[in-house]
Amino acid sequence: MELILTVFRNSAFYQYILSITPILDYDLSMVTIEIILTDSLALLVAGSFRSNVLKPESQTGAKSLHIKRSLAAETSIKDAIEAVGIPHCEIGQIRERAPEDGQSPSPATAAPVVLRHLDDPVRDGDILEIRPQPSRALTQPRFLCDQHLGKLARLLRILGFDTLWTPTWTEPEIARLGVNDHRVVLSRSRSLLKRREMDQAQLIVSDDPDTQVSEVIRRWFLAGKANLFGRCSRCNGTLRPVEKSDVAARIPPKTARWLNEYYLCIDCDQLFWKGTHVLALTERLDKILARCSQPSGKENGSGE
Repeated sequence: MELILTVFRNSAFYQYILSITPILDYDLSMVTIEIILTDSLALLVAGSFRSNVLKPESQTGAKSLHIKRSLAAETSIKDAIEAVGIPHCEIGQIRERAPEDGQSPSPATAAPVVLRHLDDPVRDGDILEIRPQPSRALTQPRFLCDQHLGKLARLLRILGFDTLWTPTWTEPEIARLGVNDHRVVLSRSRSLLKRREMDQAQLIVSDDPDTQVSEVIRRWFLAGKANLFGRCSRCNGTLRPVEKSDVAARIPPKTARWLNEYYLCIDCDQLFWKGTHVLALTERLDKILARCSQPSGKENGSGE
């Protein structure tokens, strides 16, 4: 079975394909991905904003990319989608779709929606709409960053979110801890996120820490839940206010002359204060939170 991936403008899945195909140097921030199997099987991957998926020949003027993959005859939907770089944690609802006959069905004759599961086999003649995992709010945001995301972990902690990170963790350790501790695993590793137990996870696409934290904030609706400087950026412990007189011996003399508010980490006893470097960091994070509070697509003043 041969799989051909065609990438078009405007789909929520495009970011995952772009991150493994750096030859594309233009910005297609939301694109439609259409996966076509040459033995008459088609997997249609649609951005959630689209009402239908257009055939490749109807995408006039759209830039596109074709990726071929050879798959075993007995391939699950999960394996077919992950073969082109989309981890199963990013896949939402999977619907069967009837072949197009050129006529729009009436509500009375429209076939009922048939949902498919990731573990279902890809069948000859299948046409599937595979939708992105929708953003959703977490009751208790708790994260675990892989070994490559130390800067992201630091920013999430500064924003007040419970975030574990250790540079020496292996992928099996990360997967096990994420499941056992009920944490969302954040990773740039597709091999990690392909693990079957990685349902509560997110693929981090960007290598820029500010963009990474924006990805996380948007995915889990965190903009309104931030508690700036609520956690220790070093160990993830909670910060508590402390009297200046109680830590006077630990404060640099120049700082003590103009600053009166100090904080201690309850776990590692690290002393913190809001110096001039914190003012710049606060402004930076406030801008990120403000952008992420806006409806998607309007960060730069433009809407769909």
